[in-house]
Amino acid sequence: MEEIAREEEDSDEEEEDDDDEDTSDESEEEDEEEVEEIVRPPPRPPQQQNNQMETVGLQLPQPRLYESPIFLEPTLVRPSRNGAIFVALSDPEVLDCPTCCETLTIPVFQCENGHVACSSCSKKLQHKCPSCAMPIGDNRCRAIEKVLESLKVQCSNWRYGCRENICFSKKYEHDKCCSHAQCTCPLLGCNFQGSSEQLYLHCRRKHLGKLTSFQFNTSFPLFITVNDKFCILQEDKEGVLFILNNRSDTLGHVITVSCMGLSSSKPGYFYELMTRAEGSNIRFQSSTRNVQTRVDDPPSLGCLLVPNDFLGTCGQITLDVCIWRLGSYPAISSVRA
Repeated sequence: MEEIAREEEDSDEEEEDDDDEDTSDESEEEDEEEVEEIVRPPPRPPQQQNNQMETVGLQLPQPRLYESPIFLEPTLVRPSRNGAIFVALSDPEVLDCPTCCETLTIPVFQCENGHVACSSCSKKLQHKCPSCAMPIGDNRCRAIEKVLESLKVQCSNWRYGCRENICFSKKYEHDKCCSHAQCTCPLLGCNFQGSSEQLYLHCRRKHLGKLTSFQFNTSFPLFITVNDKFCILQEDKEGVLFILNNRSDTLGHVITVSCMGLSSSKPGYFYELMTRAEGSNIRFQSSTRNVQTRVDDPPSLGCLLVPNDFLGTCGQITLDVCIWRLGSYPAISSVRA
């Protein structure tokens, strides 16, 4: 009986060992499956075609970004055979003429050693290279000219609202006639800067009590003293700003009118000034010069000289002022005396 009991115990132990081995094998298989699941790479997503840049001819990957002061959103992109690319110039002066330091414009000439010069400097230096004195002649640098033709830059006044991209060689011309040129507030102690439209709105909101309001094509009286260096005028409807400047002279006082904010290349406003004293009057007609900041002696196309004997007892200057809207001013001969 003892032997039979021992055999039964041995058989039970063997079954337990077999069960342990089975469970260990199953756990190892599960671990291997988990490892395989972890090691197995995820499926790659299907490649998507980028058709969003068809309007500008660009294909945008995820490259490094390069910042440049001449681009609105400078990004280095993968070149395309039929598309454009954005590039960033670390030194924009590389496209300046080494002699006059102005932006190179077409045509660009070069000497036998490869030194370049703009057309103006080439003529002034009698077609001799300023760097090596070699003759320049009519040998043009086509490579630089192609770069200038294809290179687009943002306007210098982009922060004031201009969103035009112009050819690099025409940037200077655009800046002279840009309607978003930077203007500064003419009031003393005010540091506001902005476009002409922003300046008009700023003065109407912040300095209304310091302005003289008027209407185009309508004469209005204006009284200033000899100590008033300037007077700011603002048109009621369009908000255009004008500065009437008063400068002392040995013969009297020099009065001029400037338009504040417009580009210097745009036409000025026609205006008329008249002063009276003891039955006499002096009338002056001219066009305004456009300025972006107030100066004590602004450029002008002429002036009204108010003689000292036309001054009032308290040094007062009495003026009749009329400013005509662009395109609506009368001919000089039709203005009544």
